[in-house]
Amino acid sequence: MMGVGAGYADEVQSYDPFDDRAVFEYRYSLIPRRCYTTNRVVWGLAMRALRIIGGPGDPVIEVRWYHRDEAILKMLKG
Repeated sequence: MMGVGAGYADEVQSYDPFDDRAVFEYRYSLIPRRCYTTNRVVWGLAMRALRIIGGPGDPVIEVRWYHRDEAILKMLKG
């Protein structure tokens, strides 16, 4: 018998609340990183997204890197 809420972990979330409060800026990455969307290697000019989540405890800093091609698509889609 399946419990309440079973199957929700398998569903893909189409809305990402990270994008609403993140600060996006182009940065030059000297360290090879992975694109958050495509998992491609990011080297050189790329877009960095930074979100700081404050609360009653220590702030949580979340950083995502996007390949420059994916960053253009992200800006056009809005």
